Amino acid sequence: MTDAEVVSLLKAHDPLLAPVLLVCLLSGMRSGEASGLLAEDLTTKGNLGAFVRIRPNRLRGLKSKAAEREVPLHDHLLLVLQDLPSEGALFPALSVNRITKRFTIQRRQLQLTRPGLVFHSTRKWFITQCERTGVPEHFTASIVGHQSARSENKLTYGLYSAGISDAQKREIIDQIRLPTGVPA
Repeated sequence: MTDAEVVSLLKAHDPLLAPVLLVCLLSGMRSGEASGLLAEDLTTKGNLGAFVRIRPNRLRGLKSKAAEREVPLHDHLLLVLQDLPSEGALFPALSVNRITKRFTIQRRQLQLTRPGLVFHSTRKWFITQCERTGVPEHFTASIVGHQSARSENKLTYGLYSAGISDAQKREIIDQIRLPTGVPA
């Protein structure tokens, strides 16, 4: 997803799609992870701010064990959360199927016809932003729920490393910026 596509999609301000689009752009979550968020998944970690626990729940399973994680919420998302339910499902009207269909309709309406542009492209955009700000690949992997590719012997590395700290995760999320032209 290009920055121009991000701007175009967010300027459309689809009331159903825009909040989940922002969540995925600014956290690297998969559509199924975002659509399955519950209010109880939100937590605050003192001076590190708000985090979201991504774990299996009554609405969704996870792709892998590595997908279970805690991700800091970007400050921009705090405004989005104010308009979401304070209990139960944060996106009660959404499922992966509904997100992808709505995205396809919006993409057509905006004449965004580039092949390969799908809702999952939000995740690719997030990972690209991490890369462009110099975040090590294994740190990004921790945030987006990928197994780390840091070493050839992943078993040994995973056995001895405690992973990146919440403070390091916060620093990474705070570096992500929406493209110029995105409405406030």
